[in-house]
Amino acid sequence: MTVADNSKVEEFLQRLIDLESRSLKVGILSKEGGEILTVANVHEFGCDIPVTPKMRGYFRHTFGVSIRPNTAVIKIPERSFIRSSYDNKGEEVKETGADFLNKVIDGEMSVDSFYKILGQTVAQTIRTYLVKEVTSPPDSPFTIAHKGGKSNPLVDTGRLANSIDYEVI
Repeated sequence: MTVADNSKVEEFLQRLIDLESRSLKVGILSKEGGEILTVANVHEFGCDIPVTPKMRGYFRHTFGVSIRPNTAVIKIPERSFIRSSYDNKGEEVKETGADFLNKVIDGEMSVDSFYKILGQTVAQTIRTYLVKEVTSPPDSPFTIAHKGGKSNPLVDTGRLANSIDYEVI
């Protein structure tokens, strides 16, 4: 009598090896360039900008705004969109990822598809959070006026949100 091995253990092990051999990066990736990465870091962590005489002249001549003589620092407040999206939406993404992972384990989804779909899901979660849920601290009246009346603190041109991407490594 011949015994047939229908367990598909080899296929299962190969899927696990394929899963382990890759990883996912999500955020503002280096291909987007240094300027937008700087903007992202300033908003994610906040920043204190020392006021210099040159800066005072720039604001006066470019915007017609005088910085008060006793102002030594312009404080850009923290408006976390990456860490806070994880804190607030991480469980939802983990559940979605677990559903996809089960499909990979069951052979219903390829490892490539898993990472692509998970990357798209995480990137879109961060984009949506940035646009719809980061509302405070609000922009200063000067910034709102400079943005043409737009008051969403992290949205002006949409470049920051559009720079959030993923990469399968």
